[in-house]
Amino acid sequence: MAHEETTATSGTFSRRTALRLGATALASAAAGPFVFTPARAQGFNWKRFQGKELFLILSKHPWVEVLEKNIPEFESLSGMKIKWETLPEIQARQKLVVEMTSASGGVDGFFTSLHVEKKRFWKAGWYEPLNRFLQDRTLTPAEWDFDDIAGGAKSIITQKDGSISALPAFVDAVILFYRKDLYAQKGLKPPKSHAEWEAQAKGFHAPPGMYGAVFRGLKNANATMFSNTQFSFGADFLTKDGKAALDSKENVAALDWYAGVLRRYGPPGVINFNWYECSASFMQGQVATYFDGINFANQFEDATKSKIVGKVGYVAMPAGPAGAFSSLYGTGMAVSSQSRNKEAAFLFAQWATNKQNAARELLAGVGVARNSPWTDPEVKAKPKMPADWYQAYQDALKIGRLGLPEIVGVTEYRDIIGVAIQKAIEGAPSAQVLAEAQKEFQEMLNKTEG
Repeated sequence: MAHEETTATSGTFSRRTALRLGATALASAAAGPFVFTPARAQGFNWKRFQGKELFLILSKHPWVEVLEKNIPEFESLSGMKIKWETLPEIQARQKLVVEMTSASGGVDGFFTSLHVEKKRFWKAGWYEPLNRFLQDRTLTPAEWDFDDIAGGAKSIITQKDGSISALPAFVDAVILFYRKDLYAQKGLKPPKSHAEWEAQAKGFHAPPGMYGAVFRGLKNANATMFSNTQFSFGADFLTKDGKAALDSKENVAALDWYAGVLRRYGPPGVINFNWYECSASFMQGQVATYFDGINFANQFEDATKSKIVGKVGYVAMPAGPAGAFSSLYGTGMAVSSQSRNKEAAFLFAQWATNKQNAARELLAGVGVARNSPWTDPEVKAKPKMPADWYQAYQDALKIGRLGLPEIVGVTEYRDIIGVAIQKAIEGAPSAQVLAEAQKEFQEMLNKTEG
């Protein structure tokens, strides 16, 4: 994916420069603040592509719902016409694959779920690298501010070669939800460790009226939550040289905890629970603790859906033996490498992900990838969610880590580990099911990662 990149105003922006900047981004995202400052806009003009028409493929998502309401503003601002199709995520991905495989050139930009598509689409060459656009003084105004992007979000959008595949839209961070009214009755504070959490779940567990804990048990869906436990126990998906690492002692300990808590303190049938069933049991007042993506919290405070409005506490994930982590799942606005209007499509993407739109998302109770909206006066004046939700979100972004392996076969991996998790919940030894998963995962990697 070598690109010789140029800008209209600053001469040649070489691939070497792009890779150096990207490598710095990756290192900084892991170690702390990430410095990538686009040049100040000189001659930036919203009307530069006036009269052009763009076509976008979007996915049904809370972030997209807010964005769609404001697209007329961009059309007025830019003089461009935006046409788009919004589909459920899987159907949107299928349509995009068909369009890109046929090389129709009919798609200018798309909403991308990077936790699934990141390496697959990059390897296929479908993402237009955005490094040169971010450096272009005529396309990225200074106030867009790359340094305002949260560190975890930067790592999500950046490939191993340093190329930036999308501008970050929404970041879903895993946090712990707990019944603060029940905790208050027992004089308890939210858990600081997995051991304390398990002990509290045991104390609350009084079936059939109350269960101590719930999280995802269903195959494939459970993989995105289990990763949080993996990290907390010092486990990982892959070794440093890219081999399968599912049979490590750390992964065995993580699965012992995850499956054991669900088996002992989860609701009946939890082995088949996806986020919907987990959320429903929590909202019906049947469960004391629950962890999942923070995006699901809105419904807990909705009196038309929830019996526990005002009774939920929100906190960052407790620490395991290896520390505290939050699995992150990110989306972004990407420019199609086949678009005939790449610069115009980027203009839309940078508008969609700017500070003003991020504040609008947060006002609607939708999470964002930026830092500044959290302190926006309007957001602070009109909070849609409780104060501890905002704090837990910010805390989670600070300890965030990509929640799925960056491989082509993400869906296949989720199925493999998902079956192992289900078997362990049923009582099979963790070491045994992970040894089986290890073999299958490595065979898959041999086929897809070469």
